[in-house]
Amino acid sequence: MEQRRRQPVWKAESRRKREKRIARLRRRIIAYTVRGIVAAVLAVMLLLMVCGCLYIRDFFRKDHKDSALKADSVREAVPGVEENKPDTEFPEQEKYTVVLDAGHGGEDGGTVEQKATEKEINLAVVLKMRELLENQGICVVLTREQDIFIKLEERVRVANGEKADLFVSIHCNYYEKDSSIYGLECYYCKGAEDGKYYAERILDTIEKSGEIVSRNAKPSGYYILKNTTVPAVLVETGYLSNYNERNQLISGEYQGKLAQELVEGIVEGLEGKAG
Repeated sequence: MEQRRRQPVWKAESRRKREKRIARLRRRIIAYTVRGIVAAVLAVMLLLMVCGCLYIRDFFRKDHKDSALKADSVREAVPGVEENKPDTEFPEQEKYTVVLDAGHGGEDGGTVEQKATEKEINLAVVLKMRELLENQGICVVLTREQDIFIKLEERVRVANGEKADLFVSIHCNYYEKDSSIYGLECYYCKGAEDGKYYAERILDTIEKSGEIVSRNAKPSGYYILKNTTVPAVLVETGYLSNYNERNQLISGEYQGKLAQELVEGIVEGLEGKAG
């Protein structure tokens, strides 16, 4: 009988504890909610202040620009008042267009020999050539300017579409049967007199400098030479199968020298054609 009378007391105690926990939980929820609302209000106020500051800044800038425009109009209206303008010289209109083609690219690495990768050498030389040609006022179009794969058909389409004065494709050579062979070679399509002319001009310029070993200008049946409707040459800058020349071709200094002499030959050829 005593156990039956104590049981309701325990239940009441348990119920009071549960109610206290619920009450504490509610107070926490209310506190966090209030804090969240206050934080949101502060954030909105801060955002409005920032927007207001930006608006004021833009307002004064606009007012300053309007004042400057009014001043300009006054200068134009009042005789004898001249504006001090800097002398601006506009570059001459580009006379020539040259398409430079860095052979291979992307998954097509070309020849890879030890540390030398053909696609990387080709692109490095082409990028240096572009800068040098543009410095001489020549419009330069690249078939690729990063490590991506471009089909031969697309390379030809670019050259023909630009109606370029010259298309130059840059490659590296390789001859596994004789690693002693080295030197730059220039190819043109058989029967293409314009291509032969540019190939010979490029080699003549290189031979005059005496700093880069060159071999003959030769006719070839390369796809890009046969299918271009503009004068085209393919330059094999050197043999990756030759130890010394391979080390030169991966050198930035030598790549710059190659680019310089190729550009000199191209410019001489363009100017010679123009008469």
